[in-house]
Amino acid sequence: MNRLTKLIAVLSFSFALLAAPQGTPRSQIQNMVDKLNVTADQKTKLDPILDADAKQVRALRGDSTLSDEDRQKKTAAIRADTDTKIKPILTAEQWTKLEQLRAERKAQGSSKKKK
Repeated sequence: MNRLTKLIAVLSFSFALLAAPQGTPRSQIQNMVDKLNVTADQKTKLDPILDADAKQVRALRGDSTLSDEDRQKKTAAIRADTDTKIKPILTAEQWTKLEQLRAERKAQGSSKKKK
């Protein structure tokens, strides 16, 4: 009976974890980096940088005192800072792929704006 009780407790806890919110949504750059096939070591180094980037950009989006132009400038500065931190971690091939993904995303965004 004791083993059954433990099993039920473990399963209940597991289901509770699955049902819990999974944290903040992934940012665009986090989703792009996911497509680069980074190693476990790279991921360990990249995750804190990308999390900080996402938090800073989300804070800007929530700041209603900023004009659109100021928000864009500050976002660009955050992304430039992030780039200087992540570029040395990525291989040349991964960096090129990231730039390609960004270009594709930018092209998609400008085609949506034209419609």
